[in-house]
Amino acid sequence: MSIEISILIALIGCFVGIGGWFKGRDSKIAADAEWKGTVNAKLDVIVGIKENVEEIEARIAEFDRRIIAVEQSNISILKSLDNLGVNK
Repeated sequence: MSIEISILIALIGCFVGIGGWFKGRDSKIAADAEWKGTVNAKLDVIVGIKENVEEIEARIAEFDRRIIAVEQSNISILKSLDNLGVNK
């Protein structure tokens, strides 16, 4: 009789242990999923910022080309004015 009770207690302890292990595993999986979601959201923000920076760089390059064209035009106008004797 005492062996049967000890086996029954051992089986109950085993089931309680397995239940605790499953609960801990589920909690860990949920925490890992939350962490992964946070990391993915941050990466999406970083990628978005990178795309915005690339667009800004392209616009600055266009402005550089336009400024160079205006400077060359000004040089040409000043030379024409000098030839006419207006700037003397």
